Amino acid sequence: MGPGLGKVVLMGCRALLVAASATAVLVGPGVGAASADDTTPPVPGATAPSVSPPSQQQIEDARNAMNRLRHPAGGRATTPGTLSQVAGPLAAPNRGSVTPRITDEEWWTIGAGALVLLVASETTRLSVRRAKHRKGT
Repeated sequence: MGPGLGKVVLMGCRALLVAASATAVLVGPGVGAASADDTTPPVPGATAPSVSPPSQQQIEDARNAMNRLRHPAGGRATTPGTLSQVAGPLAAPNRGSVTPRITDEEWWTIGAGALVLLVASETTRLSVRRAKHRKGT
């Protein structure tokens, strides 16, 4: 567990970072949705999605909602009531591991945060190394 271990870990992280970047570059353009500036002509024979007009009920609901926003509570200002109870955790305190309760989206967020930290630490390490090199010359 000497300085060689740290170097091996950094090299492994760097390889992982390069692989993740290459994957993002290769997969990224294929995953993105078409932009509004897309001027490619439509495929012949393909039908454009149709949008039906709103029903009379939807129109009336929207009008009523706009009226409620414009004239709240008959024109007089109302004060919000005070809170009598605040929601809190409902389960027992010792529920076991947190790992099964983390969703896929949260795992991706955790991974993205770890990647940002890795890039920031690697950038800091390289800038310190360059500064030391410049100082030494």
